[in-house]
Amino acid sequence: MKRIFFALCCSFLVLSGLGAQELGLHFMDDVFQSGSTNPGMMNRYRINVGLPSYYLSFYHSGPTIDDMLRENADGSFTIDVDAGLEHVEANNYLELSGGLETFNVGIRLNRLQFGISHAIRFGAFFKYKEELPQMAFNGNAQYIGETVDVGPGFDVSVLNEIALSGAFQVSEKLSVGARLKYISGVGNISTSKDQISIYTDPEYYQLTGTTDYQVNTGSDFFQLNVDTNDVSITTSNISAGDFFGGSTGFGVDLGAVYRVNDKITVAASVVDLGTINWNKNVTNFTSQGQYTFEGIDASETFFGEDSLDFEGVIDTIYDIFEFEEGSESYSTPLRTKFYISGTYNITETLEVGGLFFGQMVDGSLRPAIAVSARKRFGNIFSVGGVYAIRNNSFDNLGLNFGVKLGPVQLFGASDNIISVFKPYDTRNVNMRLGLNIAIAKKRTKSVDD
Repeated sequence: MKRIFFALCCSFLVLSGLGAQELGLHFMDDVFQSGSTNPGMMNRYRINVGLPSYYLSFYHSGPTIDDMLRENADGSFTIDVDAGLEHVEANNYLELSGGLETFNVGIRLNRLQFGISHAIRFGAFFKYKEELPQMAFNGNAQYIGETVDVGPGFDVSVLNEIALSGAFQVSEKLSVGARLKYISGVGNISTSKDQISIYTDPEYYQLTGTTDYQVNTGSDFFQLNVDTNDVSITTSNISAGDFFGGSTGFGVDLGAVYRVNDKITVAASVVDLGTINWNKNVTNFTSQGQYTFEGIDASETFFGEDSLDFEGVIDTIYDIFEFEEGSESYSTPLRTKFYISGTYNITETLEVGGLFFGQMVDGSLRPAIAVSARKRFGNIFSVGGVYAIRNNSFDNLGLNFGVKLGPVQLFGASDNIISVFKPYDTRNVNMRLGLNIAIAKKRTKSVDD
């Protein structure tokens, strides 16, 4: 059990070499997936069928790959850890999210609109303070006589989501909508407490660790088993009913769109309000207390036969902090998002807009600001650009497009196209690609026209 627990933590860190904040999609009102950011948006077409589509988003506030690479005289590259540590902030965040939307159907009947959708979603969040990598790579000598906080926090989940949505055209100017989500948790590993502090004695150089740390794991489809010397995973047969029981939760999206006049439209929404209760195959790992140790021989503990020995690292850390195991159910919140936007139609086919976005992360609101311009060429082609300031990053330039041939619509969006050309020097990656069947365009003087 302990090996799997810490291996999951390490494997998540590996993902940082590669959460969802889709800003450009919000302005793509000719693509009905834009309603995922605001359920109050009325569809342009009476019948919309979303075929499987995929999205991916990545963000890291710390160093990029390019920050740590150094080119040698012979053209080869080496990793300069110290150079990378110079770009570590006091508080650092890493997010990776993605998903597969298997189907999405929307139907509009005059003033009323409703839909149903299904998606499999993955989300990973990791936070750490600058002292953690500093101590890991340069040791504790720099912190003699000090108490430093090195406890990382994280939340990794795989979810199965079914959603029912509805929207209503209250008047010619106002539309409102809501989306109710039933969520079945496939698997989760997360921290509910993340306090680990280490004090280095200035006289004897002993290390004293004080912990109030808890990691929880839960899954509907596998169970971790452990005895004295062995760890195994037992999987269960998965049936359709498993997706509607076990670890479950609910979420809700709310939104409204108001057309001020023929040129100006404003909108506001809140997305992913809710929690998931993990109560199936649950294991809790808890360390609470104070522990003194002389230190470890890194060359023997971390390495074996000139390679990194993860098993040695896992066993050593687990034994030092004396983790105890339990089986109490727990809950994790959805990552709530807020959208407040306005658009201005310069002409019938050219639109500019602005957006304030906020996401709840670790109990605080992390904002982003975006401006957009979109141009439609008849009913066949649309293209747009987005510039965003987000996560203390100012080089986010996005592109999006929609191509409609008959009833088939291909669309794509990225909030940072620069990452395609500079993949090793980016902190934000975002993309979405999909196909729709859209027929019977709605022609009214309502919000969507």
